[in-house]
Amino acid sequence: MKTFVGVDYHKKFSYGTIMTAAGQVIKQGRFANHPQAVANFLGEHAGPDCSAVLEATRNWIVMHDWLEELVEDVTLAHPLKVKAIAEAKIKTDKIDATTLAHLLRCDLVPAAYVRSPQARILTNLLGHRMFLVRLATMTKNRIHVLLDRHPLIRSERSATELFTKIGIAWLKQLQLPKYDRYI
Repeated sequence: MKTFVGVDYHKKFSYGTIMTAAGQVIKQGRFANHPQAVANFLGEHAGPDCSAVLEATRNWIVMHDWLEELVEDVTLAHPLKVKAIAEAKIKTDKIDATTLAHLLRCDLVPAAYVRSPQARILTNLLGHRMFLVRLATMTKNRIHVLLDRHPLIRSERSATELFTKIGIAWLKQLQLPKYDRYI
């Protein structure tokens, strides 16, 4: 018998609904975010006759990978498009998981793209590098703002040489007021 699983994924736990092709709910419940807990929840329904769906939320990759080992296929639902299809006044984990299972059963899930594991690694590395570059830029901009409070000191060095070896040595020896020095 073909079964459909909707998973409402959270940080520490998830809520799942297992339903038949006819829309009959077989099982619902909350389970810990752990591979063994997911396997226990699916029980005898895991395998080639089972499909699962979860929304693309923060760290969805973890649950996606666990489900991928237990069921035939896993669909990643695009959260904004699912919201447009299944707008509800009352939202609970149970309702969300059931709605996802219904959408999967009816082949109405607006799927999001799932990168390969190798592409995910590269994406994470690139994202982290972009974060570090933004952080460095923010820090340099704060230093520029601080120096702009002291126009006489600021005029001693150009902005382009400020973060060179010479500029950093100059910054270290600067005599600024106590609180500006602290900053």
